[in-house]
Amino acid sequence: MMDKRSAKTQTKTEKALFELMQKDNFSDISITDIAYQAEISRMAFYRNYDSKEDILNKFIQKEYDQFVADISQRNLDRLDQLLEVYFGYFSNNPQVLSAIVNAAIEGLALEKQNKYLNDFFKLKIKDEQPSQYEIAYYSGAIFSSLLYWRKTDYKRPVKKIAAQLAKKIKNDLQGRNDETVV
Repeated sequence: MMDKRSAKTQTKTEKALFELMQKDNFSDISITDIAYQAEISRMAFYRNYDSKEDILNKFIQKEYDQFVADISQRNLDRLDQLLEVYFGYFSNNPQVLSAIVNAAIEGLALEKQNKYLNDFFKLKIKDEQPSQYEIAYYSGAIFSSLLYWRKTDYKRPVKKIAAQLAKKIKNDLQGRNDETVV
């Protein structure tokens, strides 16, 4: 009984935070605002979370786990395939990117994305291992493209964006000299 109630509280809390992030900067959102929006008590909030950052981290981790499961289930092993899933997710869930942008937490999202991209290269594309600087560079380019795509109302097809970015990254990795910076 307690687990069902806790799960319901967590769902309501996540939903409330993302509703608030649609219109407010993350730093301006208080625990009280979240609890009020979720129609829960502050005590119920603190039974489930340590902070509002905790909600974000758990949400991002949950989405990442689902993303990794999707990649594994589809047996993806090419960057263009990964990017199709990535851009497809945001195409199907534009409210998530809107919340990230409106709440001004792009840095946090980019930091998490760097880890995911690094993991993908390590697990799936073993013959092309970019350095950490290259991962940061490619991740920034991918995220910047995502933000630009949002700004243009998602008009460009997912497959086109994924193919173009994957081609640029692949060409860059193949064209680099053997002296990579770690």
